Amino acid sequence: MMPRPGWTAGAVAALMALAACSPAPGGTSPSSSSAPPGAAAPGEVYGDQQLVELATTVVRSRNLRGLVDDTRNLRETAKVATPSASTGVTRPEQCAAFRLHEETETAIRRTAPDVSFAEGRMPLTGQSSQTTTILFVIRSAPHDKLAAADFNKTDALAAECAHFERSYTYSMAGGTMSATYEAQLLTAPPVGQQAYATTQKAKGLGPKDIGTAGLQVLAGTVSIDMALTVWPVNSETTARAVDSMAGFARDLIDEAVKNPPGAPQPNPAGARSPEELTQLLKGVKGGAGRELYVTPTEARAVTRASGASPLPSRASCAYDDAAYYGALAAGATMAQAIVSTGDKLLSLDASIISMGSAVTQPYPFDTRTSAISGCTSIQANVLGQGQLSWSAVQPLAVQLDADSSHAFRYQAPDGSGRSYVRLGARKGTLSVEASTMTYRPLAEGEVQAAVDAATTVIEQVFAKAGV
Repeated sequence: MMPRPGWTAGAVAALMALAACSPAPGGTSPSSSSAPPGAAAPGEVYGDQQLVELATTVVRSRNLRGLVDDTRNLRETAKVATPSASTGVTRPEQCAAFRLHEETETAIRRTAPDVSFAEGRMPLTGQSSQTTTILFVIRSAPHDKLAAADFNKTDALAAECAHFERSYTYSMAGGTMSATYEAQLLTAPPVGQQAYATTQKAKGLGPKDIGTAGLQVLAGTVSIDMALTVWPVNSETTARAVDSMAGFARDLIDEAVKNPPGAPQPNPAGARSPEELTQLLKGVKGGAGRELYVTPTEARAVTRASGASPLPSRASCAYDDAAYYGALAAGATMAQAIVSTGDKLLSLDASIISMGSAVTQPYPFDTRTSAISGCTSIQANVLGQGQLSWSAVQPLAVQLDADSSHAFRYQAPDGSGRSYVRLGARKGTLSVEASTMTYRPLAEGEVQAAVDAATTVIEQVFAKAGV
């Protein structure tokens, strides 16, 4: 496996930090594992959206910038996309029972029409990178079906397949391309009812090159496929990567056991449904009539921010997600999205909140706006980032047709040079917030472009909502 774009010294440092603080599972001989006798496992089959909600709950509980994809969009895309033509050959042949992380192989499995799935990315630290972000696919079907598909004879083959190779041949315009990976089975930590772990790297690379650790777990009606990039590839980094994935798998299994599939939660009285809010984001147009590509990451009833401790209640110049969502939890819904502006250097996040009758005045959005009015420094508590100090904050004069609004810019507090612009507005019981991020400091003449991108989303969502 060749290094992918985006590799930096920071990514390597993050992996080393992870290795320094995570206990490694004992032993190095290949094996599968199982949970202690009597360990609970999910017993009911989940649907696509139920898996999305399950995974989102676990990702959100870690208070990090994880992402769970919209399965409906993935299935729709798969219907119209031309499938990649590829073949795989395993040596020894019987070791084909073991899965490796390979995009074409994963794509074929994840979109099986009779198996529910959700997929996403889960960072292990606040600084997300390839070496600290778990890629996962969680699937659900009757237990026997998952066992046959994902664990067919793997226990019996564990010793025989301690080392094996898998070659892929890809057909493309103008010819074919081949890649061969060397794979090794690792000791799987005790997780689920069955589990096996692997490591892989392109054949011919040395021990100091990049590779991938994988973990496959089966628990009742849920199967979890995970992968984590490791560098360098050695027993220490791979063991710690597998241990991190096992911890994430345990959280997913525990959540599935605690919250089996059931009737959907009722919508808070007076609030728009999460699905309605998602539709308000779709199809908005950007500058010069360019369509913004919107990928919803979450649509749900508002809950308290798990894992986030609110700032002191008397803190002035405070931007506090934990307190904000806590005040809305009485009865509100929300949808969040990542919006593409067509500019690779400019990213944009958007969120919509609809307040029901249980949320009373003064509205939480207005309280949030008043707390930061005129501030040149802000104590922030941002979900997914933790508590931060924003200095050199600059309020922005932005004209928005709204009952209440705020706009300001600031630089990232970590010295990276990233520049942020945040806008928010409320009309009636609907509020929209948009934040842009650029990977370098903005020149004064560039600030307006970031403001315009956020303003466009807010104005057009209000227009679509008819407020």
